[in-house]
Amino acid sequence: MEMGGTDGATNHSLAGDLIIISAGKFGREVFTWALQAIAAGAPWRMKGFLDDRVHALDRFNYRPGIIGDVETYHIQEDDVFIGAIGSPVDKRKYYTPIVERGGRFINLIHPKADVGRNVRLGSGIIMAPFASVTSDVTIGDHVAIYGFSNVSHDSAVGSWCQISGHCGINGRACLDEGVFLGSHACILPEVRVGAWAYVGAGCVVISDVAPFTKVVGNPARQIGTIGQS
Repeated sequence: MEMGGTDGATNHSLAGDLIIISAGKFGREVFTWALQAIAAGAPWRMKGFLDDRVHALDRFNYRPGIIGDVETYHIQEDDVFIGAIGSPVDKRKYYTPIVERGGRFINLIHPKADVGRNVRLGSGIIMAPFASVTSDVTIGDHVAIYGFSNVSHDSAVGSWCQISGHCGINGRACLDEGVFLGSHACILPEVRVGAWAYVGAGCVVISDVAPFTKVVGNPARQIGTIGQS
């Protein structure tokens, strides 16, 4: 884990040839943010994407394109990785082969994102433009925080979580591992969202959410369960 000071340490110290896991819609966004971070001084060279959908970029200009897939790619000494998959379950499925073979994951903190004081960051984190993490916050590995979302003081976000745009995670709230927050979801102070739960877009979560459950609405109510894997 990495402790950020007032300057918001970002794991940019891992220089190398950057490979994005997944060439899907999120992957194309991450490609753009990575180029913007490189232009602002991040020490990476864009190497390409890993995806078994070999034609995923045929209609787009994202050179150097797809260079392999996660199962068969031979990791090179200078390679560094960032994942670009939205589903927490699929993140774990497709990033783990690279992790197990010793792949090094960087943190992609966009120059227009904000990281406050005493923030503990894991690895493989993405913070989009205008995302914010304030003070005394812990973020696990392979967490993505989309634009205009805020993680407030003394909160904790577990590994594999996906936080969509315009979400609010208020003071002392906790997301256990693998939580998905839809756009504009709001987690009230001191509320805990259990592991691998799904919080729908626009939810206002006023009480704890059990693991592996799906909630929607304002206030949030359970409408189903999420299959365990």
